[in-house]
Formats: sequence, C-alpha cells, structure tokens
Amino acid sequence: MQTYNIQFEGYWLEKNKAGIPAKSGVYMVYRSKYDVVSDKVTLLEIIYIGQSTDVKSRIANHDRLPDFQQMLSQGETLSYAFATVSSQDLDVVEKALIIAQKPRLNEQIQSSIDFGDKQFQVSGRCALLKYTNFTIN
Repeated sequence: MQTYNIQFEGYWLEKNKAGIPAKSGVYMVYRSKYDVVSDKVTLLEIIYIGQSTDVKSRIANHDRLPDFQQMLSQGETLSYAFATVSSQDLDVVEKALIIAQKPRLNEQIQSSIDFGDKQFQVSGRCALLKYTNFTIN
C-alpha cells in the first residue's frame, strides 16, 4: 500500500497570502478570526481544499475567492495552510483530503476515488482536520 506523508505549513492570513510558497501542493482555506490586540488567529472551519502546481499563484488569483468571502461572517477573515506535494500526486492527495474532510465548498468531488489502497498521514499546520491518519480504498 502506498503511503503519503503530508506536512502542512501555515497559517497565512488573507492579507499575508503573498508569503505562501510558489510550489506544487495542496492547500486548505479556513474561515478564521484575527485578534489584532493579541496578534492571534482562531481557525473556525476548513471551507475548501484545493491543489496547484503553483499554490502561491493559484491563491493570489483564485476564481473562487468571492465564494470564500461569502462564507465569512462579520469580523472573520480567510486563512490558508499549504503542503508541498509532487505534481504527479496532486489529484490523489487533494481528493483524499476532500473525501476525508468534506469541506462545504468542495461539493463537486465524488465520495470515493479509484486509485487503489492509499494510506495518508497528515501533520503540521492542519488544525480542524477530522482525520490525520486514514486509508482510502
């Protein structure tokens, strides 16, 4: 069984998203609150999981940004987490994370994938993930 070790980096606020690496990988978009006084971010919900061969560019020019912003309540902002994934593994990793997490804005992804048995171990900056060690059959 093939195993994928996914290490998330982050978190970047919407205003700081230019700091996201220009690398191939998967990313999570969060609803969050930022407290200016304490300089702390509270992550509320993963609303979208995506992938790109250049995550920095994808997030900077995301066609679904209006959808992301529509999910925010008063006083909330977007935050992002990123994990480097090779371009040949992007589809498998993205779909597995979406199936495991089921973010509200990823409704178009099917409920299963047919890539054979795969093991996923997720670590790092991946708050609110329902599963961090799972298998997809």
